[in-house]
Amino acid sequence: MNGLYETILDGILSRRNLTKAVFVLVFLTQAEILAKEIRVCSSCEISTIKKAIEIASDQDVVLLKSGYYSEANLILNKGLSVVGEPGAVVDGKKKGHVFDVRANNVSIRGIKIVGSGISDTAEYAGIHAEKVKDCVFEKNRLEGDTYSIYLAEVDGCRISGNEAIGDAKNEVSGGNGIHLWSSKNVRIEGNRTEKHRDGIYLEFSSNLKIENNFSTRNIRYGMHFMFSSDNDFRGNEFTENSAGVAVMYSKNILVENNKFLNNWGDSSYGILLKEISDSVFVRNEFSKNTVAIFSDGCNRNYFTHNRIFENGWGIRVLGNSDSNIFARNDFKGNVFDVSTNTKRTTNVFFENFWESYKGYDLNRDGFGDVPHKPVHFFGYWVAVYPFLMLLYDSPVVLFLQGIERAFPIVTPIDFEDLKPSIRENL
Repeated sequence: MNGLYETILDGILSRRNLTKAVFVLVFLTQAEILAKEIRVCSSCEISTIKKAIEIASDQDVVLLKSGYYSEANLILNKGLSVVGEPGAVVDGKKKGHVFDVRANNVSIRGIKIVGSGISDTAEYAGIHAEKVKDCVFEKNRLEGDTYSIYLAEVDGCRISGNEAIGDAKNEVSGGNGIHLWSSKNVRIEGNRTEKHRDGIYLEFSSNLKIENNFSTRNIRYGMHFMFSSDNDFRGNEFTENSAGVAVMYSKNILVENNKFLNNWGDSSYGILLKEISDSVFVRNEFSKNTVAIFSDGCNRNYFTHNRIFENGWGIRVLGNSDSNIFARNDFKGNVFDVSTNTKRTTNVFFENFWESYKGYDLNRDGFGDVPHKPVHFFGYWVAVYPFLMLLYDSPVVLFLQGIERAFPIVTPIDFEDLKPSIRENL
């Protein structure tokens, strides 16, 4: 009897699943039928984007044919897709936002967007989205907008494959390439940001995936974020910015396989870390920066398998940074590998490769038999009194370095790598 009951029940459940599948298929088919494409061009029945948005319904596609559209403050208050054919240009004529997204499930693709407004009291953008979900902004070119893409209180959006080319003259009047405020679950991938105040700016935002972006020639930072914890940054390149990246007041950050290159200047860093904790920095490349890594008030972070080559300072770690681990990194060609302003530390260095290491490996285990002290006498005093850098390579400093090599005890710092690697780790 039980066997017969189970057979009947299985049949009922199977029919229910089949009915459900048929219902879903019918619903999707109806949605596709109901969704329509609205073509916009100067010779089309619909000649303006505003009119197309007005007559459109959710899930419709507004297709912009190749051409020039002088329209500003385009409010997307329906779940539409706005798609541009090659050559489609929308010019906001410096009047507010160009596109202002106010509905969920909006996508904007393939459009050249120029001319957002400029204001001292408002943050006008080529694409502005606020308090929406599941937006997609993809493969657009944004030029001459104060902010290229500005997201506030959004959830589950994706920004990918865009080019954001600004025209920032200074930090006060300039905006950011991609700007997020109080947002979560956003993917920012494959974008290029250039000539903005900050290429990418994040504040009070979490659970972000920032991947494979290229940020260059921005007048402040290639990327700048504050109070934004639990985020991943992979495969990005930050090059030739006034300062590379600033990471402030955050925790649980993964910084992996990024490049921080050619950020030169009096206050330029590959990456500036301020009050960062419990984060991982792995397989990154820092090359040709004034300071590759600057640590101020940072605790319990782990740096491993990073390439720190040909910088002014490899690492500048202030005395208020504690319990950080630097393991299996490669230091090569830096003026100073490590610099600090304190004589005592709880930071740990081990199994790093130091090109400047002069020790030996008699037992051939791949590690030096004597510890390496990466902080040199002159480097310590330069950190305390920066003007002493004028004496670098002077006879007096060369004499002091010779004494230090002969009598390491004169170095007033307890920073040391107890097990320096003889070979590069990467």
